[in-house]
Amino acid sequence: MSGFTPDEKLRLQQLRELRRRWLKDQELSPREPVLPPENPGFVERFWQRFLRPQTPWRLQVYKAYGNVYCIVGILLIPSWIVHYYIKYHVATEPYGIMELKPRLFPGDRIVETGEVLPPLKEEHEEHHH
Repeated sequence: MSGFTPDEKLRLQQLRELRRRWLKDQELSPREPVLPPENPGFVERFWQRFLRPQTPWRLQVYKAYGNVYCIVGILLIPSWIVHYYIKYHVATEPYGIMELKPRLFPGDRIVETGEVLPPLKEEHEEHHH
């Protein structure tokens, strides 16, 4: 037996018709998609107003950004790099780096003040811990 039975042919025809209808339903009409009305929140409304061209706030922010870029990018960072290079690669004496102070013992003279350190007091105790 070759070919489809009449019931199978009817079923295939119905499936083709259903597929065609489904594909037709997938096409959007000019009225679609139907979206709810926009109700932007506080932050979104702020940015919509703020980002309009030629608003005073936007111009002020642009000017402030330009000034901050000039100060930081052209003045502070290069001067910091130069300071670092001079401090750690050129300077012969590390004025900014603290070295250990010399030890002082009783009887030594302090150079800055000329004061002589007094001897340590001897404590006489009967018991030691």
